[in-house]
Amino acid sequence: MNTPVRLGYAINQWKPNFDDFTRPEQHERALKIISACGFTGVELRAGTGRWDPLGRPASIAATYGSTGAFIDLVRHTGLEAVSSWYVDPGEPVDEELSRGRSILDRGEHGAITESLLPFAEFLAEAGGSRLVARALPAAWSLDGPPSATRIADAAAGWNTVGAAVAQTGIRLSLHVDCLSAAADDKTLAALLADTDPELVGLTLDTAELTIAQLDPVEVFDAHHQRVDHLHLKDTRHVDETGERLAPHAEAGMLSEGGARGVERWFYECGTPGGLVDFPALAERLRTRAWSGWAVFESEQTPNPARSAMLNGWYAQRLLPR
Repeated sequence: MNTPVRLGYAINQWKPNFDDFTRPEQHERALKIISACGFTGVELRAGTGRWDPLGRPASIAATYGSTGAFIDLVRHTGLEAVSSWYVDPGEPVDEELSRGRSILDRGEHGAITESLLPFAEFLAEAGGSRLVARALPAAWSLDGPPSATRIADAAAGWNTVGAAVAQTGIRLSLHVDCLSAAADDKTLAALLADTDPELVGLTLDTAELTIAQLDPVEVFDAHHQRVDHLHLKDTRHVDETGERLAPHAEAGMLSEGGARGVERWFYECGTPGGLVDFPALAERLRTRAWSGWAVFESEQTPNPARSAMLNGWYAQRLLPR
């Protein structure tokens, strides 16, 4: 059965080599590899500063002379679009003199909206469709699980952002990573219930949910009407001891491997020993006639090009065009 799923690839796994990835020739090389592996779109990740020239529309314009010149490069390499852009409003932004903003603070909703609009405008020009945003801050950074009031505050903020970016023709989609306070069945359900389904979708990230002890297939079953974007990667590990809730888990758990010394939390789809049931998810997509971008990732890889090839091979067999 043919599927309307479009295959995209996240360029974020090239970013750890940031000292090399400041050069346009490295950008072109990565885009060509993504295209050669059978993907038709690329997802960018928000960043800041001179070492992240693809992190913001203004940085792209400064590097390439205009955003249009970069979009031309994307299409020249054989890709159809910049499919999506991932942003976390809680991350610092040097260009805006911001130490990061919290969606839980109603007083910051206006600034968050203003900061994210340029990404949506760029995506509209680049043939994209999804502005992917971190749903809630890290669980460890909060004083316990978010209350109904705080969830409602976050939902109000995302509704505001969703309405603004919708004016550009782009849809907001919330992403749940393994450290996020939204990586909890009840919290996620409450957040989605408080957001407007016409304005706010859900990005399903297979490995992030699995690490947080959530079954991505079950999450899809529960919220399939809201799932409008996919992040596909595998994992061999589950955080069964709650290390993701420990202070500064970004460093202690994800970067340093935690108490078990995990070398890599994320792997290519279909990796031996992988815990994600991709065939079951693919069957759900076919049954629901799901359409949208399936963006493959492989963060923490020691070899981005090899990972792109492995993911490309798996993608073409999992999700036949």
